[in-house]
Amino acid sequence: MIPTRVLRHARSGFGLSRGHVRVLSTRFGKVCLAHRAVGDEPTQIRLVQRSADTRTRLDAEMRWLTYLAHEHGLSVPVPRQWRDGRLVSPALADGVGGSWHAVACSWVTGRHLNHGLRARDFAMAGGLLAHLHRANANAPAGIADARPIWWIPRLFELATTLRDVVADAIPRPAAVSAALADGLRRSSAALESAYASLPHGTDYAGLIHTDAHWQNLRFSRRRVGLVDFEDFATGRFMLDVACLWGKVESRRGSARMLDAILDGYDRVSALPAAHRRDLRVMLAFRRFDYAGWVLSWPRPDSEPWGVEFLAGTPDYIERLLAI
Repeated sequence: MIPTRVLRHARSGFGLSRGHVRVLSTRFGKVCLAHRAVGDEPTQIRLVQRSADTRTRLDAEMRWLTYLAHEHGLSVPVPRQWRDGRLVSPALADGVGGSWHAVACSWVTGRHLNHGLRARDFAMAGGLLAHLHRANANAPAGIADARPIWWIPRLFELATTLRDVVADAIPRPAAVSAALADGLRRSSAALESAYASLPHGTDYAGLIHTDAHWQNLRFSRRRVGLVDFEDFATGRFMLDVACLWGKVESRRGSARMLDAILDGYDRVSALPAAHRRDLRVMLAFRRFDYAGWVLSWPRPDSEPWGVEFLAGTPDYIERLLAI
């Protein structure tokens, strides 16, 4: 349900004219909307239920986007200022006891491709990720401190069913056999061990997008943009590459797509020597992350591929980490 009173305040505070509003998503205490007035480019408005750290997290995201757009010229959502010059609204009451913060950003133009993706497109996307990661070198102070570290401890804070299955802390859900539960425990331990063996430092980790798959890319004739920075965090750079390639990994010609991504990346920023092993570990972690998402559904068979995906996760992770 849209908190209409909050939306009215947000539109006024960000200096937006009256116009058509379309709901994009309503979940996890957030309402995302597309706003467009006659003659204007669309704007995305996000309303987020207020909590102790909501404004701090949103401010870090808006400052990071502003920096990427203005200092590095990347095609990302550009934040609008509130009437007081800040990038995040003050607390906005919804009239029924709730309180929200709002942000507003420009629309990133371009097409979101799926089956029309070509090697050239993946090379462009790899270069974009390299630019994004290079931006860490002179990032504004304090942004990283306001964002979490994206690894298993943070995943377990969010994917609590996965956490509890791994810890054997709850009765097994109906979709999780004893063999699968054992496999997920082995996967968790193997990932932790593999992560500890990777090289660390600023060549390998920094602020990352965390969800840079093809649905969040926007392709135009000469460049590629990236949207949905809500979950950006501190993590390993190869995780963004894993996200980009992981959703097309099973497609025909996927090896050529991966080569294009890495070539595009390397042309902008030299890949470190250990990037292949790093990438395999991050692909395994991405699969573990997705297993946690499937386990958060009311029923893993809500999507036709859910049960099979869960069942294959331990073997997939074992295969990647064994190389």
